[in-house]
Amino acid sequence: MELLEDPNEKDRSFDRRGLAFGYVQSGKTAHFTGVINKAIDSGYQLIIVLAGMHNNLRTQTQMRLDEEVLGYENSVKHTNKNKANRIGVGTLIGHEFFEVDSPTDRSENGDFQSKRALTFNKQVMVVKKNARVLEKLLTAIQNSPQAMYLKPEDEGIPDRKVINNIPILIIDDEADQASVDTSNMYDENDQLREEYCPKAINSYIRRIYKTFNQRVYLGYTATPFANILINQEAATTLHGQDLFPRDFILNLPKAYNYVGPSEYFLPPANTQDEEETVTQKTKELPLINYINYDDKFAPDKHKISFIPTALPKSLIDAIYSFIIAVAIRRLRGQEKVHNSMLIHVTRFKDVQEKIKVLVSNMMREIQDDVENSEWQGEHSFGLQKHFEDEYNQENLSFIQENFPNQFDTRYTSTWEDTKPLILGAIKSISVKSLNGNSADTLEYKDYSDTGLNVIAIGGDKLSRGLTLEGLTVSYYLRASKMYDTLMQMGRWFGFRQNFLDVCRLYITEDLVGWFQHVAHATEDLRAQLDYMADIKAEPKEFLLRLQSHQNLLITSITKMRSARQFKVNYSNELIQTTVFPINDQGFYRNNYLATRNLIKSIDQASKRNPKVDMRIARENLTHEHYYWTNVEAEAIIEFLEQYKTVSSATKADSKYIAKYVKSLNNIGELINWTVVLINTGGDEADFTETIKLQKGIKRKGTEDKIDDKLRSIKTVTSGDHIFFDFTESMYVKALDIKAKYSDKTHPKGTVALKTRALREKTNGLLILYPFNNVDEENKSKLTGDLSYENETKPFAFAILTPETSAKEADVDYVVNDSVVVEREEEYVL
Repeated sequence: MELLEDPNEKDRSFDRRGLAFGYVQSGKTAHFTGVINKAIDSGYQLIIVLAGMHNNLRTQTQMRLDEEVLGYENSVKHTNKNKANRIGVGTLIGHEFFEVDSPTDRSENGDFQSKRALTFNKQVMVVKKNARVLEKLLTAIQNSPQAMYLKPEDEGIPDRKVINNIPILIIDDEADQASVDTSNMYDENDQLREEYCPKAINSYIRRIYKTFNQRVYLGYTATPFANILINQEAATTLHGQDLFPRDFILNLPKAYNYVGPSEYFLPPANTQDEEETVTQKTKELPLINYINYDDKFAPDKHKISFIPTALPKSLIDAIYSFIIAVAIRRLRGQEKVHNSMLIHVTRFKDVQEKIKVLVSNMMREIQDDVENSEWQGEHSFGLQKHFEDEYNQENLSFIQENFPNQFDTRYTSTWEDTKPLILGAIKSISVKSLNGNSADTLEYKDYSDTGLNVIAIGGDKLSRGLTLEGLTVSYYLRASKMYDTLMQMGRWFGFRQNFLDVCRLYITEDLVGWFQHVAHATEDLRAQLDYMADIKAEPKEFLLRLQSHQNLLITSITKMRSARQFKVNYSNELIQTTVFPINDQGFYRNNYLATRNLIKSIDQASKRNPKVDMRIARENLTHEHYYWTNVEAEAIIEFLEQYKTVSSATKADSKYIAKYVKSLNNIGELINWTVVLINTGGDEADFTETIKLQKGIKRKGTEDKIDDKLRSIKTVTSGDHIFFDFTESMYVKALDIKAKYSDKTHPKGTVALKTRALREKTNGLLILYPFNNVDEENKSKLTGDLSYENETKPFAFAILTPETSAKEADVDYVVNDSVVVEREEEYVL
């Protein structure tokens, strides 16, 4: 509330816009419910909640607010507020409450209608993001007695109405969906038009908002990528400014027992072993099972006319998982609880209905087998084997030990204990398809006494906002190439107290990689936002950077139309070269010579310090890295101008970095460098007359799916390399930061941002890595005889820069606007 405005000062206009950045399935509704209650107490008179695009999500939100704000069931059946109708907060005793009214209700047709009365006196409404509904609401607001025409001399628009002294709070749930304008607001010269026509939903939201002179817009989302890319200069006379969250973006805290993208897909950081990357060190969680597309069930690309003919074994296994999960939960005493399974493999409703038939038939087949075969049938054996493979005590204990906050006690389960509960679990499960063509619904509240066990088959309707209670098993094939859509489809994120160990995710290996990248990008954004809050900056003045990916889009192309002005800003950054050509002897010879020329130059002109490893938080190291201090910027600039990076690089582009260093060097920043030449890997060879180098680092990479002539090694840095140039006092501060911010409640990038900010503006760090290309099993294998002897040994670099606010830090660059896919290590700014 402290980020909003005081609504009690009469005749004072205000316009405050912000965004709350939460986690998928993490309780964002509970958060804005609390904000609504406090806003009403503080004096806001009208609160409009924009709740998704579907009736079921709007109804779900209305039901929450009925219970937690209104205190009574607001529906066609119950239109009054008498005591018999009280629910939730309305049943509390001994408190004096405001009477809060709602012109919307929880029924299927309970959205705003023109006949509903607007009193502007402590009213809360929940409306869909639907053009017709919003148009009706705008008309009703502007036709209300409180709406007054502006005088022509005020704005020169005699037909525009405004409402004074009625503070309004618009809460935009899933603010990146439908609210973001996707119209073309640029002219043929790529200049922002002075007047343009926004898309309908964005248009009505802005016009409703602009009608009030005391207004606050607060968006909520777990995927704010599109919101950050809104052009903050976009505005029209009729609609006012676009919905860019110019005043604040609030990182909502992560609950201690929340399980999200980081927990599923991001391993703990590697701080110990220089030879192993994070990916190599991570043991795969038993939570995840890899699956493949099946041409008889749901091919990667299929049409609306496709007819699935058989369930793949992987889906039958997933159904076994769900049955066993229900049985184990009952064994633990979790009987009157909801359990859901999600099958999300196609967007076509007709195909979903056909899959429902196949799944229903399979459930009958499994039940018949278990009921009549005396545990000698195919599915009876299948269930037992699946339990022994998937739900053995080793797997359950591994998850319980790695996620201690998700369990109140340690649980054990055996097949002998679980087996008697299997048939009851099967009989309790229903199969539903959830789409616009289906009459099926998920009425969890109707099963509050017994619990609902359901297999839900769907697509878009299940992709955002809608909560699947007790989701235990997800079978997920449908890929999206957009960060926001991909993350929102992750319905398996959330709270799984005392049953996380029985949850399973069936997903393709490629999708796991995509989720890993988006999780990294999201954590990086959260770290930037925490840092922005620390330095008390606002989004309208702080350059937020979004990591891009070689195969993914940050958001839909239409939502990225405002991302036209690109700048590289290397302030407080780790920049590293990770993409290399497979077969280009000239490329590697050029970079070998650039590196050797730099080392020869600084070895003569600068101080070599043999005690490099004093900066590293490990003991008994055998590595003998080379280390130079007080290196002048000219040598670094010359190296970067000679060194080549792949043409697709827009962040780790040596020429842009050289320009950046040169620009800051001119104002007295980045004038003093530390250079470290990594020496590891065994078997020395001559590099210069005075320096011998070992074979270099090993990094397991991936094939580049955009350009098969390139390979990516993901990362070059490891351990505490980023602290090579730190003094003892700086390193102590860095350790304090790591201790304070390394727990899971803070974004993973927070430590990196805060520790890099410890550098003086004058100081930079360059680390040079010879790359070992011998391992034949390494996917990042490069071809050719790349060696010290041939002067073609591959060299990568990492650069760490201090924080700066100098305007010289922005380096402009031009990209082809039609090229929306970029390399994994790059940023779109």
